[in-house]
Amino acid sequence: MITPDLAPLRITSPRYISDPARASQLHTTGVLVIGGGLAGLTAALTAAEQADVTLLARVTLSESNSTWAQGGIAAALDHDDTPRAHVADTLIAGAGLSDQQAVEMLTSAAPGLMHELAAWGVPFERHGADFALGLEGGHSKRRILHVGDATGWAVTQVLIARVLAHPRIQVCELQVVDLLGEQQCTGALACDTDGVWHQFRARATILATGGAGALFGISSNPPAALGEGIAMAYRAGAEIADMEFMQFHPTIFRTRAGHGFLITEAARGEGGRLLTPAGQRFMPAYDPRAELAPRDIVTRGIYQAMRDSGSDHVLLDLTHLGASFLSRRFPTIVARLCDEGLDPSREPIPVAPAAHYLMGGIRTNLEAATSLPGLYAAGECACTGVHGANRLASNSLLECLVFGKQAGAAAVTCTPPADTEWHRPMPAQPLIPGPDAPSRTEIAAIMARCAGPIRTAEQLSEGLSALDRGAGAAGGTGESLTCANAALTARLILGSALLRRESRGGHFRSDTPHSHDHWRAHLIMQRDSDPTLVEQIVAEQLSAAA
Repeated sequence: MITPDLAPLRITSPRYISDPARASQLHTTGVLVIGGGLAGLTAALTAAEQADVTLLARVTLSESNSTWAQGGIAAALDHDDTPRAHVADTLIAGAGLSDQQAVEMLTSAAPGLMHELAAWGVPFERHGADFALGLEGGHSKRRILHVGDATGWAVTQVLIARVLAHPRIQVCELQVVDLLGEQQCTGALACDTDGVWHQFRARATILATGGAGALFGISSNPPAALGEGIAMAYRAGAEIADMEFMQFHPTIFRTRAGHGFLITEAARGEGGRLLTPAGQRFMPAYDPRAELAPRDIVTRGIYQAMRDSGSDHVLLDLTHLGASFLSRRFPTIVARLCDEGLDPSREPIPVAPAAHYLMGGIRTNLEAATSLPGLYAAGECACTGVHGANRLASNSLLECLVFGKQAGAAAVTCTPPADTEWHRPMPAQPLIPGPDAPSRTEIAAIMARCAGPIRTAEQLSEGLSALDRGAGAAGGTGESLTCANAALTARLILGSALLRRESRGGHFRSDTPHSHDHWRAHLIMQRDSDPTLVEQIVAEQLSAAA
């Protein structure tokens, strides 16, 4: 393979954005889990089988990105389906960058995990004794288990109850700002709502902080999805991979308040049709799979239709499905749209693409270990190699379950920090001010303008420069530290997208619109190092954290 030259671009950052020696409270635990979504909950429950666990959540456990997930969980459970077919569909969607070992682990574990969740009380819809299986874009078979259109909520509520009832798991609501340790992760620095700063020291730390869709403003993600865990891992020295691959969901409804509301892909799986504002169907002419093509293709088809019509939206038509079916299959969507004054059984839904899912993140091996000893990652903040350049629909909650378990199991075997003083108390001193950073509003405007579904080198370079010109939030506040982390993750996305001079999966450059074999590699970024390319992510390429 011809290795392309990488432009001399290094994303710089201080090791810490706050002074860890000035935290006034010290806590120790066996395994520290940062993030309360499905990956964090799964990791905590798994690790708690053998160790004491502390789970730190930025917001209440019911407010994670996982709880917003509508569509479902993919698993090969039909009589004419197999994990091998699920592998094939995942690899096709990944556009040549999915790691087959990771995909095989994901799909082979899926059927058993679905039966386990059902035994725990997740009320998956059924046809008689069998699971009711939906169809979504990119899947060759019906294999999507769902609970109406609120699958994420239903699954997380069951796991939240188990976490809160577990005698070895402590849950704290705190803002985590930095990872601790040199050459090995020894825990994290966090702040509570009273402004008191805490050090959490642990034998092993698991990052499960979710994705970064909120960096773009309008998105399908909650406001806290700013990629902060990725920024913390980068500053600590862990390898970050494939940050250019942001998936834009094709069908986001913009509410009257200006927020994004996801219209699940399952709506198209059940027969929803995309129309121009004039009422013409356009996807069959753009791709033979029409509305059920992979998300990146549907997104670009919508963008083309929007350009051709001079509109800022297209229409998702569900009217032919009938009010009774829609209310039964998509009760959350119907209720929310009715609150917005729109009845989807009578009129099409105006939709447009918006940021949805980050395929890249903290580079991990098959055991969820990062390149930094003592640190593990799972869920959307991790780059496991499963999704490649474009995630297949309904593989995200599944990945949280599979690799959350991997992280929890591996973390309890981690060698404790070599420093015998890692548990020493810290002096009570005030926190020093954090660095200036652009505000959330400024970051969102820059990312939407410069790193959307269709990009150019000029736009990406402009975005990097604009982030450096941001006015900045007040130093030393929790918000300023949030913005510093968010801005760093935004730089990683822009920088990676600028370096990858081709189009592949969720990354489309109109100035280099084709894929090239010599770019069939993962773009790795690490603090104080130049970017590098590796041909695939495999376990033996990463330092073992155990």
